Amino acid sequence: MKKIITTSLIGILTTLSLNAEDCIIAKDLNVQFKNDSTIYQTSFEYDKVKEYAEFLKETDLYAIIEGHTNNSATARHNYELSKNRAAKIKQDLINLGVDSSKLQSLGYGESKPKFDNSTNEGMEKNRRVISDVFNTMEELNNYYVNAKSYIDKNKFIEQ
Repeated sequence: MKKIITTSLIGILTTLSLNAEDCIIAKDLNVQFKNDSTIYQTSFEYDKVKEYAEFLKETDLYAIIEGHTNNSATARHNYELSKNRAAKIKQDLINLGVDSSKLQSLGYGESKPKFDNSTNEGMEKNRRVISDVFNTMEELNNYYVNAKSYIDKNKFIEQ
């Protein structure tokens, strides 16, 4: 079955033809950690990593693993913790059979909270590792370079 997608970019009408079998619904990864730790919050979190590994092995996609923290410690400590969390997920994915050349990881520390750090619920949700996927190594590397630039400017700023 063929799907036709029509979109307008800056006033220019573009039509793309895609075969349905060429479309992939990207699986999300959002893993929670215990406070000030690289230990999964529950065993269910590791199950998410296993499912994500299967998704990556079944596709030809590249992934960036991003660590985040809340602001309950210093920005320097949180940056290191977020790097370690992302590295843990990356290593677990590799141990589960994902090609290491298709993965990058980095830590944002407390620089990009998604939830309100003034509440316990928000702080808990900000202790997370997420992932984005890319079609090519070039896309992944471009994203990585831009993200690294952002991180280098913001990693030690207290939130």
